Amino acid sequence: MRLVIVAACSVTLLPACGSRAESQPLVIDPLPPRRGRSSVPVVASASASAPASTAATAPERVPDPEAMRLFLERYAAPALPLLPDVKPSRVLALAFDGSVRGETAGMSAEGARFGATLAEGERAWVPVSYPVGACVTVVAQGGIGVVELDVFLTTGEPVPVKIVAQDAREGPTAVIGGRDDCFPLLEPFIGNLSVTVRKGSGMVLVQQFRPVTRDR
Repeated sequence: MRLVIVAACSVTLLPACGSRAESQPLVIDPLPPRRGRSSVPVVASASASAPASTAATAPERVPDPEAMRLFLERYAAPALPLLPDVKPSRVLALAFDGSVRGETAGMSAEGARFGATLAEGERAWVPVSYPVGACVTVVAQGGIGVVELDVFLTTGEPVPVKIVAQDAREGPTAVIGGRDDCFPLLEPFIGNLSVTVRKGSGMVLVQQFRPVTRDR
């Protein structure tokens, strides 16, 4: 992904049905931000109909504002935990491995692979914690029946919810960072990693990665 999304929106949250104790936090070691990023900040809210204007360097992909709107609108609804050690179908496992190979060259897996089975409009999440300087890539893959998948990094619970990063892909694959870039966090981060099935339904897999070396 080549866009950093910063969104601030006050949302009245209801207690999530998934227990936080069921989700296992992920912690990523500090890494310096990678050079040559083309992503630029964009400020938007749930009521925005399109992303705000960007700086001079335009990214190749622009996140769908409808994905952001629906995510914030539905955030207060009960959510499922992302859990490790799920058993995906062979088709989903192959698709996930292919997406990982295409998006994480020069990176290594950080933490477990997580998964959940979601209906259309449902969200699954896991708490995440990154120290200052972390540079991460998140790869999410939907299985058969998942038409549109979205992934978000958020802070600000219980309110206001702030979207720190959002994928800009279409279809059942969603990526933050990826390929020749990772997503740098210049401040300590404590928040949630969420995946939502915007269209369709089925099992979803998600995992985080980081560059192997520290000299990027």
